[in-house]
Amino acid sequence: MNFYKGKEDMVHEMTRSEKNHIKQKKEFFTRLLSSFLFIPFIFLLFFVPYKLFAILCWATYVMIVCEIFSPKIKGKLPLRVLALLICFVGIYSFMYCREFFGPFGCGFLICIASFTDIGAYSFGTLLKGPKLCPKISPNKTWAGFGGGIIMANIAFLCLSNVFPKSSMGGSFLITNVKNFWVVQTIILSSIGGDLLESAFKREIAVKDMGNLFPGHGGVLDRLDSLILSSIVLVVLDVLF
Repeated sequence: MNFYKGKEDMVHEMTRSEKNHIKQKKEFFTRLLSSFLFIPFIFLLFFVPYKLFAILCWATYVMIVCEIFSPKIKGKLPLRVLALLICFVGIYSFMYCREFFGPFGCGFLICIASFTDIGAYSFGTLLKGPKLCPKISPNKTWAGFGGGIIMANIAFLCLSNVFPKSSMGGSFLITNVKNFWVVQTIILSSIGGDLLESAFKREIAVKDMGNLFPGHGGVLDRLDSLILSSIVLVVLDVLF
């Protein structure tokens, strides 16, 4: 009797494992596809006038405000206000990049943020391995960290050779050691933005800030990397 019961438990366990595997596979392709769907928005940067671009940026900020002060989030008011302030600086920094670096600068920032996320999620899901910051985000791994850096560098190299030279194009490429480390700093800040938002969500006890984007969550879930990398680029531009 115990033999058959043990066998049934094994079958149920295998069925549960298969279901989890199918679910993870589905989530993987959904997130991967939704990541690539953001790439066409880069081309809008070349056709939208700056005033309309600014309106779209502030409209995005209003959506982030609604997410942070959603009724489902209780307490932690000082932390939420701080998050709102960081997002404000990030949106303003992205507008600064459009004004002083042009559409190419914003396009490269979006590509870095997107491909860092794609690489991190893909490598982390496929290779797994040791956790990067288990207390902040249990699903992030060192394999994903490395994959994000690799994918972002590949995307940056490819796009900088496709687009004409600009302040964020060929002259900003790996022409010397200083520029190389500037690019790597922006990539690392993109990863840092993701971790920072994960820590924020853990503090306010939510899994996602919203459900607008399949596989990603809300607006802040999708723009966390872009917000911090925009701030870092502006700081580097001012300092150097």
